[in-house]
Amino acid sequence: MTDATLPPTGKPLDADEYAARHDAELDFETVCLQARQQHNLAQVQALQPAVVLEVGCGPELLSLQALARPHRISRWAAVEPAQRWAEAAREVSLREPRLAVVHDYIERADAALAALWPQGPAADLVIVSGVIHETAEPEVLLRASLKWLKPGGHLLVSVPNALSFHRLLAVQMGLMDAPEVLSERNRLLGQPRVYRPQDLRETVTALGLTEVALDGYLFKPFTHAQMALLLPSLGERGVQGLIELGRQFPQQAAEIALLAQRPA
Repeated sequence: MTDATLPPTGKPLDADEYAARHDAELDFETVCLQARQQHNLAQVQALQPAVVLEVGCGPELLSLQALARPHRISRWAAVEPAQRWAEAAREVSLREPRLAVVHDYIERADAALAALWPQGPAADLVIVSGVIHETAEPEVLLRASLKWLKPGGHLLVSVPNALSFHRLLAVQMGLMDAPEVLSERNRLLGQPRVYRPQDLRETVTALGLTEVALDGYLFKPFTHAQMALLLPSLGERGVQGLIELGRQFPQQAAEIALLAQRPA
């Protein structure tokens, strides 16, 4: 591996190793992906952006779902460093001309994005969903992403929630000293941090953006492995009920999402 292919500073795992570990341990993560994409799609629908930059498309393509709906989107650029996920997105781009895929880390994607947008910042919406907790230097990643956000544009960033009910329960049971303590799954996936709602607010607003809304989704009372055992009895109605319950109690939801706006 050359220096050019090493992950940026702050990322414990390279993207391909992360993707391999992630896909091998999906179990309840499929529900988290479902909840996350429902929220992201709702935000795209509400904001109606013409140009979207997605940082880290992952295994479940938000672009595929969004571009299949009636929107005013003319360009969706996805920057994905993991080869297996980038290749899957490129397969979709062959039949969807509005989708452009950059196989790289966002911190190193300037040349490729400049080729797409030679006039400079073009994105009305930048989506950084389920990404910043995978680096010890989230500000560097966010600055690289925000470089392409137009004045007045929006940033949508989501992370697992340190105050999720399952973490609070673990503290009460004496299994964790504090809800921010890294879990076995965090360590497996090389995730160096878990965010409280206030942590997410401070990280984003420190970059000069204004908070629009902080939302949550998915009620998760137990660990991924324990929740996976419940899936057969929950069924789709039960899963959707958990997603909706998290929306009603965002501070204790499994994941939180902050929508922020750059000054015009």
